[in-house]
Amino acid sequence: ESKSGGIVETLTDLLDDAEGQLSAARKKETESRHAFELTEQALKDELKHADKMLSEAKDGIAVAGEAKSKAEGELAVTSKDLAADIESLGELRHDCMTRAEDFE
Repeated sequence: ESKSGGIVETLTDLLDDAEGQLSAARKKETESRHAFELTEQALKDELKHADKMLSEAKDGIAVAGEAKSKAEGELAVTSKDLAADIESLGELRHDCMTRAEDFE
């Protein structure tokens, strides 16, 4: 019996060690899972924020494009008006000079 008592004691010690290792492994797994979930949530939050910023940037680009198109249209009209005004001014000066010469 002393031999079988030693075997039982050895098996009990092995069982205790195995249970300790299992408990440590489960604790490590729980900690790792928690760390993963925190990292996953942080990445999801960053992605959500990045998507929002991208959407806002695209909206800004669209608004700026519309403003640019409008400004270019107004510039074309203004440039055409300016050219017509410069031509009218030239004609007016010519008429003035002609009448001044006729007056003398």
